[in-house]
Amino acid sequence: MQAAALNNYLIVADDFTGANDTGVEIRRRGIPVRVVFSGQGVTGSESCVLDTESRSLSEEEAFQRVASGVKEIPFEHFSRVIKKVDSTLRGNIGAETRALDLCYRPDLVVFAPALPDLGRITINRIHCLYSAAGAGGTPLSQTEMARDPKTPVRNDDIQKIMAAAFAGENVVHIGLEALRNGAFSFEGGRIFCFDAASNGDLQAIVRFVLALNKRVLWVGAAALADNLLRAERYLPPAFAVIASLSSVTRSQVLFAEKQGVSLIKVPLYAIIEKKMNQAEIAADAVALLKEGRDVIMLSSSACSDEEYRKTEESARRAGLSTEETGAITQKIIGQTAALVLNGAAISGLFLSGGDTAVSCFESIGASGSSIVTEISLGIPLMHLMGGRFEGLKVATKAGAFGKEDAIFYALRRLRESDKR
Repeated sequence: MQAAALNNYLIVADDFTGANDTGVEIRRRGIPVRVVFSGQGVTGSESCVLDTESRSLSEEEAFQRVASGVKEIPFEHFSRVIKKVDSTLRGNIGAETRALDLCYRPDLVVFAPALPDLGRITINRIHCLYSAAGAGGTPLSQTEMARDPKTPVRNDDIQKIMAAAFAGENVVHIGLEALRNGAFSFEGGRIFCFDAASNGDLQAIVRFVLALNKRVLWVGAAALADNLLRAERYLPPAFAVIASLSSVTRSQVLFAEKQGVSLIKVPLYAIIEKKMNQAEIAADAVALLKEGRDVIMLSSSACSDEEYRKTEESARRAGLSTEETGAITQKIIGQTAALVLNGAAISGLFLSGGDTAVSCFESIGASGSSIVTEISLGIPLMHLMGGRFEGLKVATKAGAFGKEDAIFYALRRLRESDKR
């Protein structure tokens, strides 16, 4: 593949909201990006999202709209070209992909429409919706999307969608097992459709495809763009430290874990009894952060009543009062956090609970913080003042405060680039 003159991204979307939710993934990396309604004037001097407003058109009209919209675009000035599609498969996905394919002329077309964070996943070629409650997946053709008055979804088989658009070409499907085992090859065709049930699956797709060093048309929802950008525009992960025992914080931690955030649980009783040391726990967190994974480190007591009971019993055997146990908990958590920060680069630090924040600040020698803005209601964004980590982004939250997604959203914001 010929190297692009500039490392810019071109996204072609079929509606304005979709254009923006994918364009923001570029902007989060500190890359300037415009959203436009016409291909005229798209020079490749910067990243661009072209909104063709073609989702509710007929297949033929959508094909013509995309083809005419991109025919004058200098593709050689874009390092990656992405066809953004709706994660519930609304619109003319096959026709629009075919139109862009004819103009861009890629070596490969890679189709992976999953958006795992919102429960939109693909298994055995069928694109499904999973409920937040964790119930089984429902094929899109059996959901309300099939009854959408403007753009009803009649086909949830990703291979059939592409096969209908690329008549005469072989469309290869790669299932979850083959993807996760790496037991497939890019042979037998030019168009590949991938199952995906997690961001890890999407990351594997990106990794395998980029290794080919070919001219690729990427076709997917915002998650595919996000994971492609994550591979090429690396931002260090975010790190959260929590010692709160509130039920609110516990539900927020569980929500973040479901979205793929890794948990490191600190068994306070094992440390009090000298059966484990803080360096061991910190090493586990550092290893995950070095893999690029966001991490929440928290007292195991905050995770279950059984862990809380073990800590109480251990403290009682050590002759510690309730107040002393609380103070030791904060000290252990703060010192362990300092070990983690010394071992891995992060984009930002999230702290839940005032005592936790103060303990961490003391452990890393910070003298205070400078308030920058508000991430969301009651969650300020700051920069550390003083100490080795001066300038590090920090977000704080009261222990029993915030919606279910508060911690996950704060970690996501902390991972954004500071470039504007």
